[in-house]
Amino acid sequence: MSLLGIRNLRTHLAVPGGWAKVVDGVDLELAEGETLGVVGESGSGKTMLALSILGLLPEAGSFGAGSSIRFRGEELVGVGKKRLREIRGGEIAMIFQEPMTSLNPVFTVGNQVREAVELHRPLKGAAARHEVIRLLTEVGISSPDVRMRDYPHQFSGGMRQRVMIAMALAGEPSLLIADEPTTALDVSIEAQILKLLKAVQARKEMGLVLISHDLGVVSKVCERVVILYGGRVVESGPTHEVLAAPKHPYTRGLMGSRLSIDDRRKTLRPIPGEVPEATMWPRGCKFHPRCSEVLPRCRKAEPGLLAPDGDDRADREVRCWLFGDEEVPR
Repeated sequence: MSLLGIRNLRTHLAVPGGWAKVVDGVDLELAEGETLGVVGESGSGKTMLALSILGLLPEAGSFGAGSSIRFRGEELVGVGKKRLREIRGGEIAMIFQEPMTSLNPVFTVGNQVREAVELHRPLKGAAARHEVIRLLTEVGISSPDVRMRDYPHQFSGGMRQRVMIAMALAGEPSLLIADEPTTALDVSIEAQILKLLKAVQARKEMGLVLISHDLGVVSKVCERVVILYGGRVVESGPTHEVLAAPKHPYTRGLMGSRLSIDDRRKTLRPIPGEVPEATMWPRGCKFHPRCSEVLPRCRKAEPGLLAPDGDDRADREVRCWLFGDEEVPR
Protein backbone atom coordinates (compact mmCIF):
# COMPACT_ATOMS: atom_id res chain seq x y z
CA MET A 1 0.00 0.00 0.00
CA SER A 2 1.32 3.44 -0.92
CA LEU A 3 1.50 6.22 1.65
CA LEU A 4 -0.38 8.69 -0.58
CA GLY A 5 -2.40 7.94 -3.68
CA ILE A 6 -4.12 10.71 -5.66
CA ARG A 7 -6.42 9.91 -8.56
CA ASN A 8 -8.14 12.31 -10.94
CA LEU A 9 -7.94 15.14 -8.40
CA ARG A 10 -9.95 18.14 -9.51
CA THR A 11 -10.15 21.19 -7.27
CA HIS A 12 -12.45 23.99 -8.35
CA LEU A 13 -12.94 27.49 -6.96
CA ALA A 14 -16.21 29.35 -7.47
CA VAL A 15 -15.64 32.69 -9.21
CA PRO A 16 -18.03 35.23 -10.73
CA GLY A 17 -19.46 33.60 -13.81
CA GLY A 18 -18.32 30.03 -13.21
CA TRP A 19 -15.56 27.83 -11.83
CA ALA A 20 -11.77 28.10 -11.87
CA LYS A 21 -10.03 24.74 -12.31
CA VAL A 22 -6.96 25.16 -10.10
CA VAL A 23 -6.14 21.43 -9.95
CA ASP A 24 -7.30 19.60 -13.04
CA GLY A 25 -7.10 15.80 -13.06
CA VAL A 26 -3.87 15.16 -11.16
CA ASP A 27 -2.64 11.61 -10.45
CA LEU A 28 0.18 11.09 -7.93
CA GLU A 29 1.67 8.23 -5.96
CA LEU A 30 4.02 8.48 -2.99
CA ALA A 31 5.59 5.51 -1.20
CA GLU A 32 6.59 5.34 2.46
CA GLY A 33 9.80 7.31 2.99
CA GLU A 34 9.88 8.63 -0.59
CA THR A 35 10.65 12.22 -1.59
CA LEU A 36 8.64 13.86 -4.37
CA GLY A 37 9.17 17.30 -5.86
CA VAL A 38 6.28 19.32 -7.31
CA VAL A 39 7.53 22.11 -9.58
CA GLY A 40 5.88 24.93 -11.50
CA GLU A 41 5.48 28.68 -11.77
CA SER A 42 3.20 30.68 -9.50
CA GLY A 43 -0.35 29.91 -10.59
CA SER A 44 0.42 26.39 -11.76
CA GLY A 45 -1.59 24.76 -8.95
CA LYS A 46 1.19 23.63 -6.59
CA THR A 47 -0.10 25.15 -3.36
CA MET A 48 -3.72 24.29 -4.14
CA LEU A 49 -2.64 20.68 -4.64
CA ALA A 50 -1.07 20.70 -1.15
CA LEU A 51 -4.10 22.37 0.44
CA SER A 52 -6.36 19.85 -1.28
CA ILE A 53 -4.46 16.97 0.33
CA LEU A 54 -5.09 18.53 3.76
CA GLY A 55 -8.68 19.46 2.97
CA LEU A 56 -7.89 23.14 3.51
CA LEU A 57 -9.97 24.50 0.65
CA PRO A 58 -11.43 28.00 0.84
CA GLU A 59 -15.20 28.33 1.27
CA ALA A 60 -15.53 28.79 -2.50
CA GLY A 61 -13.61 25.56 -3.17
CA SER A 62 -14.84 22.03 -3.88
CA PHE A 63 -13.63 18.74 -5.30
CA GLY A 64 -14.77 17.64 -8.73
CA ALA A 65 -16.59 14.36 -9.30
CA GLY A 66 -14.33 11.32 -9.18
CA SER A 67 -11.56 13.02 -7.16
CA SER A 68 -9.74 10.70 -4.80
CA ILE A 69 -7.05 11.29 -2.17
CA ARG A 70 -6.07 8.17 -0.27
CA PHE A 71 -3.73 8.33 2.71
CA ARG A 72 -2.63 4.85 3.80
CA GLY A 73 -5.73 3.51 2.10
CA GLU A 74 -8.13 5.91 3.79
CA GLU A 75 -10.17 8.14 1.48
CA LEU A 76 -9.83 11.81 2.49
CA VAL A 77 -12.21 13.35 -0.04
CA GLY A 78 -15.50 13.66 1.79
CA VAL A 79 -14.16 12.57 5.19
CA GLY A 80 -15.61 14.34 8.22
CA LYS A 81 -14.12 17.51 9.73
CA LYS A 82 -13.24 15.75 12.99
CA ARG A 83 -11.15 13.13 11.23
CA LEU A 84 -9.48 15.78 9.06
CA ARG A 85 -8.45 17.72 12.18
CA GLU A 86 -6.89 14.54 13.57
CA ILE A 87 -4.93 14.00 10.36
CA ARG A 88 -3.74 17.60 9.92
CA GLY A 89 -0.56 18.23 11.88
CA GLY A 90 -0.64 14.71 13.24
CA GLU A 91 -0.39 12.22 10.39
CA ILE A 92 0.15 14.83 7.66
CA ALA A 93 2.00 18.08 8.43
CA MET A 94 2.74 21.10 6.28
CA ILE A 95 5.48 23.75 6.33
CA PHE A 96 4.37 27.02 4.77
CA GLN A 97 6.59 29.25 2.69
CA GLU A 98 6.73 32.39 4.87
CA PRO A 99 7.27 31.60 8.56
CA MET A 100 6.84 35.19 9.74
CA THR A 101 3.21 35.15 8.60
CA SER A 102 2.63 31.61 9.94
CA LEU A 103 4.04 32.20 13.43
CA ASN A 104 2.01 34.27 15.90
CA PRO A 105 4.06 37.37 16.82
CA VAL A 106 2.53 37.72 20.32
CA PHE A 107 3.43 34.22 21.57
CA THR A 108 6.89 32.81 22.23
CA VAL A 109 8.15 30.14 19.86
CA GLY A 110 8.20 27.71 22.78
CA ASN A 111 4.48 28.25 23.40
CA GLN A 112 3.70 27.71 19.74
CA VAL A 113 5.70 24.50 19.44
CA ARG A 114 4.25 23.32 22.74
CA GLU A 115 0.71 23.92 21.48
CA ALA A 116 1.43 21.67 18.49
CA VAL A 117 2.86 18.99 20.79
CA GLU A 118 -0.09 19.02 23.19
CA LEU A 119 -2.62 19.03 20.36
CA HIS A 120 -1.30 15.86 18.75
CA ARG A 121 0.49 13.98 21.53
CA PRO A 122 -0.54 12.79 25.02
CA LEU A 123 2.03 15.09 26.66
CA LYS A 124 1.43 17.84 29.19
CA GLY A 125 3.40 19.92 31.67
CA ALA A 126 7.08 19.09 32.07
CA ALA A 127 6.88 16.26 29.53
CA ALA A 128 5.60 18.67 26.86
CA ARG A 129 8.33 21.19 27.74
CA HIS A 130 11.03 18.55 27.40
CA GLU A 131 9.60 17.57 24.02
CA VAL A 132 9.71 21.21 22.85
CA ILE A 133 13.38 21.40 23.82
CA ARG A 134 14.06 18.10 22.03
CA LEU A 135 12.33 19.28 18.84
CA LEU A 136 14.17 22.62 18.80
CA THR A 137 17.44 20.76 19.32
CA GLU A 138 16.59 18.36 16.49
CA VAL A 139 16.14 21.23 14.02
CA GLY A 140 19.44 22.82 14.99
CA ILE A 141 18.44 25.66 17.34
CA SER A 142 21.15 26.12 19.97
CA SER A 143 20.33 26.79 23.62
CA PRO A 144 16.71 25.71 23.06
CA ASP A 145 15.78 26.05 26.74
CA VAL A 146 16.62 29.76 26.43
CA ARG A 147 15.51 30.46 22.84
CA MET A 148 12.09 28.89 23.43
CA ARG A 149 11.27 31.98 25.51
CA ASP A 150 11.96 34.30 22.55
CA TYR A 151 9.41 35.69 20.11
CA PRO A 152 9.43 35.13 16.33
CA HIS A 153 10.82 38.61 15.58
CA GLN A 154 13.92 37.73 17.63
CA PHE A 155 14.80 34.93 15.20
CA SER A 156 16.35 35.21 11.73
CA GLY A 157 14.43 33.96 8.70
CA GLY A 158 16.32 30.67 8.68
CA MET A 159 15.75 30.14 12.42
CA ARG A 160 12.03 30.88 12.05
CA GLN A 161 11.84 28.26 9.33
CA ARG A 162 13.52 25.80 11.70
CA VAL A 163 10.83 26.59 14.26
CA MET A 164 8.18 25.85 11.62
CA ILE A 165 9.84 22.51 10.91
CA ALA A 166 9.86 21.72 14.65
CA MET A 167 6.13 22.49 14.81
CA ALA A 168 5.49 20.27 11.80
CA LEU A 169 7.39 17.41 13.46
CA ALA A 170 5.56 17.81 16.76
CA GLY A 171 2.80 15.38 15.78
CA GLU A 172 5.27 12.78 14.44
CA PRO A 173 3.73 12.83 10.94
CA SER A 174 4.13 10.13 8.31
CA LEU A 175 3.88 12.69 5.50
CA LEU A 176 5.47 16.14 5.44
CA ILE A 177 4.49 18.72 2.81
CA ALA A 178 6.93 21.62 2.44
CA ASP A 179 5.52 24.50 0.39
CA GLU A 180 8.38 26.67 -0.93
CA PRO A 181 10.22 26.35 2.42
CA THR A 182 13.29 28.30 1.23
CA THR A 183 11.68 31.10 -0.82
CA ALA A 184 12.58 33.97 1.54
CA LEU A 185 16.06 32.67 2.42
CA ASP A 186 19.49 33.41 0.97
CA VAL A 187 21.42 30.66 -0.79
CA SER A 188 23.55 29.55 2.16
CA ILE A 189 20.57 29.34 4.55
CA GLU A 190 18.54 27.61 1.82
CA ALA A 191 21.18 24.88 1.63
CA GLN A 192 21.04 24.42 5.41
CA ILE A 193 17.24 24.10 5.45
CA LEU A 194 17.24 21.63 2.55
CA LYS A 195 19.91 19.55 4.27
CA LEU A 196 17.90 19.60 7.49
CA LEU A 197 14.69 18.56 5.73
CA LYS A 198 16.41 15.67 3.99
CA ALA A 199 18.12 14.52 7.20
CA VAL A 200 14.91 14.64 9.24
CA GLN A 201 12.94 12.89 6.49
CA ALA A 202 15.48 10.08 6.24
CA ARG A 203 15.83 9.68 10.01
CA LYS A 204 12.08 9.45 10.57
CA GLU A 205 11.33 7.63 7.29
CA MET A 206 8.60 10.12 6.42
CA GLY A 207 7.19 10.72 3.00
CA LEU A 208 8.17 14.21 1.81
CA VAL A 209 6.46 16.36 -0.82
CA LEU A 210 8.59 19.41 -1.63
CA ILE A 211 6.82 22.17 -3.56
CA SER A 212 9.02 24.61 -5.42
CA HIS A 213 9.37 26.78 -8.52
CA ASP A 214 13.05 25.83 -8.73
CA LEU A 215 14.22 22.55 -10.26
CA GLY A 216 17.64 23.15 -8.68
CA VAL A 217 16.14 23.04 -5.18
CA VAL A 218 14.21 19.86 -5.96
CA SER A 219 17.32 18.19 -7.40
CA LYS A 220 19.04 18.39 -4.00
CA VAL A 221 16.29 16.59 -2.11
CA CYS A 222 13.83 14.62 -4.26
CA GLU A 223 13.97 11.21 -5.88
CA ARG A 224 11.07 11.91 -8.24
CA VAL A 225 9.65 15.10 -9.68
CA VAL A 226 6.28 16.17 -11.10
CA ILE A 227 6.01 19.28 -13.28
CA LEU A 228 2.67 21.11 -13.02
CA TYR A 229 1.21 23.62 -15.45
CA GLY A 230 -2.39 24.79 -15.41
CA GLY A 231 -3.20 22.37 -12.61
CA ARG A 232 -2.12 19.44 -14.82
CA VAL A 233 0.88 17.14 -14.69
CA VAL A 234 2.87 17.87 -17.86
CA GLU A 235 5.93 15.75 -17.06
CA SER A 236 7.03 13.33 -14.37
CA GLY A 237 9.84 10.91 -13.68
CA PRO A 238 13.00 10.27 -11.65
CA THR A 239 14.50 13.67 -10.83
CA HIS A 240 17.94 12.98 -12.30
CA GLU A 241 16.40 11.79 -15.59
CA VAL A 242 14.05 14.75 -15.95
CA LEU A 243 16.86 17.21 -15.24
CA ALA A 244 19.31 15.45 -17.56
CA ALA A 245 16.84 15.18 -20.44
CA PRO A 246 13.68 17.27 -19.97
CA LYS A 247 11.04 16.39 -22.56
CA HIS A 248 8.17 18.85 -22.26
CA PRO A 249 8.84 22.34 -23.69
CA TYR A 250 7.63 23.80 -20.38
CA THR A 251 10.17 21.79 -18.39
CA ARG A 252 12.89 22.84 -20.79
CA GLY A 253 11.72 26.43 -20.35
CA LEU A 254 12.02 26.17 -16.58
CA MET A 255 15.53 24.78 -16.99
CA GLY A 256 16.47 27.61 -19.36
CA SER A 257 15.16 30.25 -16.97
CA ARG A 258 17.82 29.61 -14.35
CA LEU A 259 21.59 30.02 -14.31
CA SER A 260 23.97 27.66 -12.55
CA ILE A 261 27.35 28.69 -11.19
CA ASP A 262 29.16 27.04 -14.11
CA ASP A 263 26.75 28.29 -16.78
CA ARG A 264 28.55 30.47 -19.35
CA ARG A 265 25.40 32.14 -20.64
CA LYS A 266 25.23 35.87 -19.93
CA THR A 267 21.47 36.13 -20.20
CA LEU A 268 18.51 34.04 -19.08
CA ARG A 269 16.10 32.43 -21.54
CA PRO A 270 12.76 33.19 -19.91
CA ILE A 271 9.52 31.51 -20.93
CA PRO A 272 7.53 34.06 -22.96
CA GLY A 273 4.24 35.32 -21.61
CA GLU A 274 2.79 34.46 -18.22
CA VAL A 275 0.51 31.91 -16.60
CA PRO A 276 -3.11 32.85 -17.45
CA GLU A 277 -5.81 33.18 -14.83
CA ALA A 278 -7.44 29.85 -13.99
CA THR A 279 -10.62 30.92 -15.82
CA MET A 280 -8.77 31.88 -19.02
CA TRP A 281 -7.05 28.66 -20.10
CA PRO A 282 -6.90 28.26 -23.88
CA ARG A 283 -8.45 25.43 -25.82
CA GLY A 284 -6.14 22.46 -26.44
CA CYS A 285 -2.80 22.26 -24.70
CA LYS A 286 -2.78 24.87 -21.93
CA PHE A 287 0.85 25.75 -22.64
CA HIS A 288 0.57 26.22 -26.41
CA PRO A 289 0.34 30.08 -26.43
CA ARG A 290 3.77 30.21 -24.75
CA CYS A 291 5.37 27.24 -26.51
CA SER A 292 8.12 27.63 -29.12
CA GLU A 293 7.42 24.16 -30.56
CA VAL A 294 3.65 24.44 -30.94
CA LEU A 295 1.95 22.21 -33.53
CA PRO A 296 -1.44 22.84 -35.21
CA ARG A 297 -3.10 20.09 -33.17
CA CYS A 298 -1.84 21.65 -29.91
CA ARG A 299 -4.41 24.43 -30.39
CA LYS A 300 -7.28 21.95 -30.84
CA ALA A 301 -6.86 19.16 -28.30
CA GLU A 302 -4.87 18.36 -25.18
CA PRO A 303 -2.84 15.14 -25.16
CA GLY A 304 -2.89 12.62 -22.37
CA LEU A 305 0.19 11.52 -20.49
CA LEU A 306 2.48 9.69 -22.92
CA ALA A 307 5.64 7.66 -22.62
CA PRO A 308 8.37 9.77 -24.26
CA ASP A 309 10.46 8.39 -27.13
CA GLY A 310 8.76 5.00 -27.05
CA ASP A 311 9.82 4.40 -23.44
CA ASP A 312 6.91 2.46 -21.94
CA ARG A 313 8.11 2.60 -18.32
CA ALA A 314 5.43 3.82 -15.93
CA ASP A 315 7.87 6.13 -14.12
CA ARG A 316 8.44 8.57 -17.02
CA GLU A 317 5.55 10.43 -18.65
CA VAL A 318 5.04 13.63 -20.62
CA ARG A 319 1.87 15.45 -21.76
CA CYS A 320 2.90 16.69 -25.21
CA TRP A 321 1.95 16.01 -28.83
CA LEU A 322 5.64 15.93 -29.74
CA PHE A 323 5.78 12.44 -28.24
CA GLY A 324 2.66 10.74 -29.54
CA ASP A 325 -0.03 10.75 -32.21
CA GLU A 326 -2.89 9.28 -30.25
CA GLU A 327 -4.68 10.96 -27.38
CA VAL A 328 -4.45 8.95 -24.18
CA PRO A 329 -7.35 9.50 -21.75
CA ARG A 330 -5.41 10.19 -18.52
